[in-house]
Amino acid sequence: MTHDDNEFRVAVIGMACRFPDADTVTDYWRNLCEGRESVRPLAPEAMPADPPAGYVHAGALLADADKFDAEFFEMPPREAQLTDPQHRLFTLCAWEALEDAGHIAAENPTPVGVFAGAGISTYLLRNLVGHASLFQTPSSQLHALHGNASDYMATRVSYKLNLTGPSVAVQTACSTSLVAVHQAAQALLDFQCDVALAGGASVQVPQEAGYIYEEGSILSPDGHCRAFDADASGTVFGSGVGVVVLKRLADAIADRDNIHAVIVGSAVNNDGGNKIGFTAPGIAGQRAVIREALSAAGIGADTIGYVEAHGTGTKLGDPIEVAALSAAYREHTDAAQYCALGSVKSNVGHLNSAGGVAGFIKAVLAVREGRIPASLHYTRPNPEIDFAATPFFVNTELRTWSDEVRRAAVSAFGIGGTNAHVIVEQPPTQAPAPVQSGPRALLISGRTAQDADRIAARLAEHLSNTDAELASVAKTLTHGRRRFPHRRMVVASTTAEAAAALSKPAAGEASPAPALAWLFPGQGVALGAAVLELAATVRPFGDRYRACADILRERSGFDLDAAVRNAEGTEQTQVALFAVEYALAGMWREFGAEPRELLGHSLGELVCATIAGVFELADALQLVVERGRIMAASPPGGMLAISKGVDVVAERLPEDVWLAADNSANRCVVAGSPAALFRLAGELSEEGVPSSLLPVGHAFHTPLMDEAAARFAELVRGVPRKAPEVPFWSNVTGAPITAEQAVDPAYWSRQMTSTVRFREAALALVGRNPGTVALEVGPGKSLVSFLRTADRASATVGTLGIGLGAGAPETAIVDAAGRLWLSGVAIDFDAIYGGETSAKVSLPTYPFALKRYWVDAPEVAPTQTRRIDPVAPASAPIDSTTAEPSDEDDFVVSVRNQVVAVWCAALGIDEVGNDANFFELGGDSLLAVHVATQLRSIFPLDLALGELFASPTAAGMADTIAAHLMQRLDELSDSEVELLLNQPGAAEERSNNA
Repeated sequence: MTHDDNEFRVAVIGMACRFPDADTVTDYWRNLCEGRESVRPLAPEAMPADPPAGYVHAGALLADADKFDAEFFEMPPREAQLTDPQHRLFTLCAWEALEDAGHIAAENPTPVGVFAGAGISTYLLRNLVGHASLFQTPSSQLHALHGNASDYMATRVSYKLNLTGPSVAVQTACSTSLVAVHQAAQALLDFQCDVALAGGASVQVPQEAGYIYEEGSILSPDGHCRAFDADASGTVFGSGVGVVVLKRLADAIADRDNIHAVIVGSAVNNDGGNKIGFTAPGIAGQRAVIREALSAAGIGADTIGYVEAHGTGTKLGDPIEVAALSAAYREHTDAAQYCALGSVKSNVGHLNSAGGVAGFIKAVLAVREGRIPASLHYTRPNPEIDFAATPFFVNTELRTWSDEVRRAAVSAFGIGGTNAHVIVEQPPTQAPAPVQSGPRALLISGRTAQDADRIAARLAEHLSNTDAELASVAKTLTHGRRRFPHRRMVVASTTAEAAAALSKPAAGEASPAPALAWLFPGQGVALGAAVLELAATVRPFGDRYRACADILRERSGFDLDAAVRNAEGTEQTQVALFAVEYALAGMWREFGAEPRELLGHSLGELVCATIAGVFELADALQLVVERGRIMAASPPGGMLAISKGVDVVAERLPEDVWLAADNSANRCVVAGSPAALFRLAGELSEEGVPSSLLPVGHAFHTPLMDEAAARFAELVRGVPRKAPEVPFWSNVTGAPITAEQAVDPAYWSRQMTSTVRFREAALALVGRNPGTVALEVGPGKSLVSFLRTADRASATVGTLGIGLGAGAPETAIVDAAGRLWLSGVAIDFDAIYGGETSAKVSLPTYPFALKRYWVDAPEVAPTQTRRIDPVAPASAPIDSTTAEPSDEDDFVVSVRNQVVAVWCAALGIDEVGNDANFFELGGDSLLAVHVATQLRSIFPLDLALGELFASPTAAGMADTIAAHLMQRLDELSDSEVELLLNQPGAAEERSNNA
């Protein structure tokens, strides 16, 4: 295999960790580069009162090991409490690693594999087992098993994250997580999956506990791991979790993934019986696995500049490991001490099942960053190691790594003899993709509003300290993050602008089923140079605008650019507005903003008809040209906008003034003779009613348009017409247009002379479309403001601003797209940015809302008050929704209270409403079996599980039980009946009598 051969290479595209003193990979790398040791003395108050001989009060602790975001992963509190922190933290890291990779598993059909292992559940052994009440039924025992046995950690992640590739539990002791990396890489090369998660977890419980040193054991006598040093006497065990995301290198390059490093070869084997004991290391096995990895990589050992060793700091293990490495490397080179050697165990301790991935992540970072962190506590070599005769030297300082090709090897050797060796090299230099300049929308979403705000704050801080291209940041946020309901968005052209804007982002909550309505304004809105700028900078708009311009020039001799620029007179304004709105509609359709409804105002209804397929574009443009000319030839008139509704205005209109448009509950337009309008405006002013004359020279939508309307009907009759393919609303009726109306020339004649019934149409539109999102497809925001008065809950977005302060039109389009996204409308941002192929980048991951979910060990379990993390069933407080009316049957109330108490204990919650659904509260089939068993221990029930849960609410279940018991009253003794009515002690008494 050659160095340039990518066929059998695997890219590392995502990483996440929870290591001592490091909640992120960035923290971890900083600690390593600073030479920080995270194994330290424990808190004095945790010191045993009478420590045994050899006790060492030191450890490598993991922050927040008792916490989890159960709501995010849809896990009931009780289930979270009964789940090993190893499983919980691995799930968190799996999510973060996929985010770092920019891979949204829930929205991507690509099969993703999971290869992972964990240590023995000390949480189960030391905290849970002592509470017999947690294991009363087979179903509760299964829950504890599923949450604590290492067999289920990988499959739990596959289930929670919807990953459909192979999901495999790996258990090889100390080499577990590096074996997982090897198996994941092999699964990718065998095409068992297209993306793979690999890693491991080891969390010791209790955290604040030292250990006992014994002469000759693997443990250190002083709380330090001195790998390869003469004073090395053992290691210190710590807690940690690490996950990496892998992908075939060719695919990662093609997808422009953020490649941290490349796996060029790996191998796994076992020592077999050729060693002095089961727990002893084997030199032959270690040498063989290193040779096999080099062979798989197709490289010489002389090209490797760093080895992240297993390095446990034991007198026996260190010399054997160096001897095995030297034997394998000597088959390739005679060079001495050219290769740096180190062990991360000197920093964070031995992380057991997570130790391999801790070393792997360190090696990945070293080849990526071109620096080799120091291995701590090394002053002079183990006397059994002659480093001068080997290819290795122990790296004792932060070293700049300037080799043209940086390669590192990682070893992990498990007790029991399973050895793993992986070789990585620096990421390839990818050819920069052409990136267009211009504004970008940064899209943020969270499960809650608070989460979304925390993401925005994290991103702002990150962007203040990064040189990443804004286009890459935008792409990663758009394609590399799952979309949640609570959303934030900013538009910027530089990372500095984005960081500043994120202090106050636009906010919204996505509708689960947004109904997008396109609104098209009529004559009276301004156009100007912004339209021409938009045509020059936004191709999807420019293409359609120029197509209209070409048709107009060829068929009518009409200069569209001049009309847009000058907009003088009805004959120019109408044509320009029609072309602009038609082009904007095509642009939005290309951007993925497909409408469910179309609603136009006056001329805007003709745009709707053209988009809906009633008219062909060329015919529509010719009609609008002629419409503008004949309307311009109509008698002079004027139009007056009034800030009152038609119910107030209509009754006071003079004879030569008519209602032209009913826009909203507090906006209408009247039209007629200029003199009459001037007098009316004066009267309204005296009454304190605002009004304004519109910049038009005719009284549209009045009888003054009768002659022009008749001529227009003849023009419509002369062009082909088809029934609409997309529904749109009639200005004449305020209702959805019918197929007959849409093709009738007489309808289009009436449309010119009748009142525009926009208010009626808007009310009906939002009434039949819950979750309406209205987009004004034209300049300004007049129509969306009218619609907002019809329904304040509707989201509204304008396409183009007008006047001073409107900003660049290209920015306005990106901002409008972002605001549509805030409301839940699916937008193709790639189309907006011209299909550029920006690379993904690492960004801050989801800020989980961590809470304590913990069952304390029996000797410290809380006994006085019920907490969110109880260790035994207890009567739950009943909220106000469970308060019963005084005339309700006492027996039913008693049963219901006991049902609620059993539910609270099973689900680990404090309150249950009468009508709450068991399964919506987080219950599942196993918990249902457990609840049924508990209820049968309280009541003499012969009900099957299906009957008991036929109505899965507390009230429904209580009614079912009460009805069943009432039918059996004749079979019960007086004492049993009395016991059933005695709620406080019924369960205990029945249990004691059983």
